[in-house]
Amino acid sequence: FKFFTLLLLGLLIFGSAGYFGYQLFIKPGRAERKEREAAAHGPAATPTPDPGQGEFQRLSSLQDSGKVAEARDGWRLWIDANPRSPLLPQARARLGTANMALLFLPEGGSSLITYTVIKGDSLARIAAKNHSNAELIQAANGLPGINLQIGQQLVIPALKISLELDRGAKTLQLLENGVFLKQYALLSAPPAPKKPETLNSKVLDKIAVSGTKRVAFGDKAYPQSERSILLTQSPAIVSAPAAAPDQTNAPTLPGGYVLAAEDLREVFPLVSRNTPAVIH
Repeated sequence: FKFFTLLLLGLLIFGSAGYFGYQLFIKPGRAERKEREAAAHGPAATPTPDPGQGEFQRLSSLQDSGKVAEARDGWRLWIDANPRSPLLPQARARLGTANMALLFLPEGGSSLITYTVIKGDSLARIAAKNHSNAELIQAANGLPGINLQIGQQLVIPALKISLELDRGAKTLQLLENGVFLKQYALLSAPPAPKKPETLNSKVLDKIAVSGTKRVAFGDKAYPQSERSILLTQSPAIVSAPAAAPDQTNAPTLPGGYVLAAEDLREVFPLVSRNTPAVIH
């Protein structure tokens, strides 16, 4: 009994001494050390506000309200002034949308030829006369079909389109007279080489296929045809296949530079044989 009594008293005495020693000496020392470490690292950094955010919102509202030309000019200035902004991809997408909306209008900046339809004219004949292509003339004038009326006024864009493909970034960029027009995301692309290289290519041909048959512009099967753009020294630019109604998984992508079908349909009329293409 005496032994247990002494043991209990020892635990109480030394335990209390340890507790008060911790509170008086050890705990304050740890707190002081933590304060010194916090002071050495400085206050927690607060995110720096994006200086271009206000102007970004203003230009977005301007474009949404229909003032596309004014917004387009603003986006060009904004992109030059904010090259490191996290909003840059969205700004470039906005600029691309504005550029395409204005491409066939006088305020778009491209040269436009006015042509009056005469007897015997067709889109193909007018395109040949003006070194253009029939589908581009149809798109520029918003024609529902290929039929024309004598005396009808048409605009014929004199475009200088070039392509820039980036295998690493998986992007296809349209340039008009060397100036950014629009950028598209590639769903798939050939692997980039280990050693960086740039290929100078060009459009070899444009192909539209319905089933297994190649169809020409003006054919009744042409609007629903599958398009591809053949390039020299490189795989073709093709569209992603449509998923079958009962298919749950995404369809297997073909080889080459794969664009969404609606994107390739937008690019297709703008290029012709010998359109330059740079591949990174």
